[in-house]
This record gives sequence, structure tokens and C-alpha cells, in this order.
Amino acid sequence: MTCDTQAPQCGIDFDALGRIDDAALVVEDGKIASIAPSCDAAAAERSRGPSRRARDDTWDLPDCVIVPGLVDAHAHPLFAGDREPDFAARTRDEHPPLGMLYTVERTREALLDPAAFYELTVRPRLQMILAHGTTTLETKTGYALHKPGESALLDLVAEHRDDPDVPRLVATFLGAHALPPEFTREAAFVDYLVDQVIPAAAMHGAVYADAFCEPGFFSPEQTRRYLDAARLHGMRLRVHCDEMAYGGAAEMAARLGVDAVDHCNYIRKYDVGALARRGIVTVACPATVAYLDLPRRAPVRALLEAGGSVALASDFNPGTSPCFNLQTVAYYGRKLFGLTAAEALYAVTRAAAHSLRVAAGCIRTGAAADFVALQMGSLDEFGWQFGGNLAKLVVKNGRPVPHGSAR
Repeated sequence: MTCDTQAPQCGIDFDALGRIDDAALVVEDGKIASIAPSCDAAAAERSRGPSRRARDDTWDLPDCVIVPGLVDAHAHPLFAGDREPDFAARTRDEHPPLGMLYTVERTREALLDPAAFYELTVRPRLQMILAHGTTTLETKTGYALHKPGESALLDLVAEHRDDPDVPRLVATFLGAHALPPEFTREAAFVDYLVDQVIPAAAMHGAVYADAFCEPGFFSPEQTRRYLDAARLHGMRLRVHCDEMAYGGAAEMAARLGVDAVDHCNYIRKYDVGALARRGIVTVACPATVAYLDLPRRAPVRALLEAGGSVALASDFNPGTSPCFNLQTVAYYGRKLFGLTAAEALYAVTRAAAHSLRVAAGCIRTGAAADFVALQMGSLDEFGWQFGGNLAKLVVKNGRPVPHGSAR
């Protein structure tokens, strides 16, 4: 499955998505050199001569479906500490005792030794994500919530974004995530972010800026001020929108012209049309809906029928979606949103990559050789099985990910 298509996502089938049966994929110097039916590739291989063929590594995967490396367009992997007590409390219909500020406290403590934090906590987490087929990962900050901590988190992303044993990392500065303990008013915190933290984030490699625009967190006006400042410092924009209540976030984001709006469980019919018309990708997070048992979910089918594009993402975080596996997210996308297998595959490859404006999510000659061999009997099984790992082989930049990377 190449996922190299200009066809719209709504109702797409596997043929339109780029199906090649009995295919051969040739990789040279970390790039896709060719992709074709195996009979054509065999003829081309014979023309290369025996000396070159003898140096090649060959994988024969007759029981697998080859798909592009999966792209997770919304993730929060840079945290310390767990929030299992919050989960246990929810199962008893009790208020979670820890909350986001507990994660902020633990993460700030971990950042006293950033190298140890990465090696002992973050790196094993990223390796597990890669082993399950995610080769590109949007990586948010947002659990330090002050200038030194957010800068340190961005430095970790910059230092390790192209390491071979983790996904390719796309840095998103999520300064407006929550109100930190040093502040009592969101407006004052936004002043601090705009005046001090956004300039530092740009210097430390932030590609995107994001904000949690939600009643009880940051208003559309506060979010717009923050995002306008980030854009002036060269960052692209995405935003958490109307996840748990309607607050006009998606309307603000559409007018601002962001690349992606995430969650969108409470957006209105008007917002659906505006997002579709402006080509803004909606990044839906069905594992969060399932984990929190939210009463509403993003109007994915309406967005697709309006001509929009929808990505599926993990929202991996310790408090509301401790799920790092996009294979499981694809299941929830089919279960909760009614996506077909082909639409779900589009959502975790091409749509997700477009939301990040990265060259990923498809198998194309000349592109980076990122792909996954999923052990499935048919294409229609994508998003059917869940809770495990069907990735028999994960390749990033032409190199297989060693078994055992998932610790």
C-alpha cells in the first residue's frame, strides 16, 4: 500500500490508495529506489548484475501487507511520572487526585538531569512507539510550563529527532497547555509566554506551536494572541480545539489558518464546513474518547463528506490517553467513527503527514524508506485487531528496527 494518492479520503478504497499486489520494494541509501510488481522488479534486478545483488539484504514477506511508516500527529511523550491513580479514581467515579500539575512537578524534577531523563524514561518510550510502526512522531512539550523547562524539552527533541532507534521527531511547543503553579490568571501566563517563552522556543527548535483552547483553560482570544506571537517567530500552528466542551476554538483556528485542529469533539456544523473549505486537517483522537468515556466525539464522517481530511492520532499522555500504539488507534477510529480500513490507513499515514507538513506517510520513489510490514491476511484487517503489535518488520530510513527495541 503506497498511500501515494491525490484521491479524497472520504470513501477511498485500497486501489485508489495505491495497492500493488505481489510487490517488490527496492531500497538504496535509505531511500525508496523503486516499487513495482515483483515480476517487473525481478527483471530490473537482473539488469543490475550479480555483484550488486550479492551485497543486498533481502526480506521476503509473503504473509504481510507493507504500508508506509505510520505518522502520529498528536503525542505528548515528554513526561515523567505516571497517573495510574487518576485512572483508578475514574473507574470509581471519583475525582482524579493527581491531575496535570502532578505531571508538571515530576517532569520539572526529571529535567534537573535532562540526559538521564531521556535515557531512562523518554528513549525507551520512543523505542516502543517505533517498534509498533510509528516512524514519524509529533512531539509536544507542555509539561514544564516555564522557560527553562520548555527549552530543555525542545533541546531533547532537537538532539534526538533523527536518532535511528526512535521515530523521526517533529517538535511542537505547547506552552499554553495549562496554568502552572506560579500563576493565578491565564492572561498573565500568556503575557509571560509571549514575552519570554515563545522567543526561547523558537531558538530551541520548535517547528509548531500549540495551545489548549478550551473552557476552563485558554480562551480563543488568549490562544490567538499566543499563536500570533508564535507565527511571528517562525512557527507553524496547530491547536487543541473544543475537546470536552464547545468554546469557539475551531472557529478561531479556522480564521487564523492553522495547519491542524485536534480533538474537535464539540465543534458545530458551521465549523465542519469552515475547516473543510480551508483545507485544515482535523486530528481526531479516538483513544482519548474511549479512555475518558466522553459523551461526544469528533464529527469525522461529516468532515469527510464535506471534503475535509481527518488524521487519527494517539494523544499519548499520562492523564487522558496512555496509548502509544497507532494500530490500536486505527481500531478505535473504525469503532467510534465508522471509518473503513482504507480510510483509517489514510488517516494514520497521508492525512497525518499532511497535518505536520512533512514528507512522510507514503511509499514513493525518492522518499525516505520508512515502511512497516503488518502481518495480516488481507487489507481489510487494518484496524480490526487491536491491543497487540502486528508489525513483523519496521524500517526507518532503510534500516530495520531491531527486535527488542520495545522495552
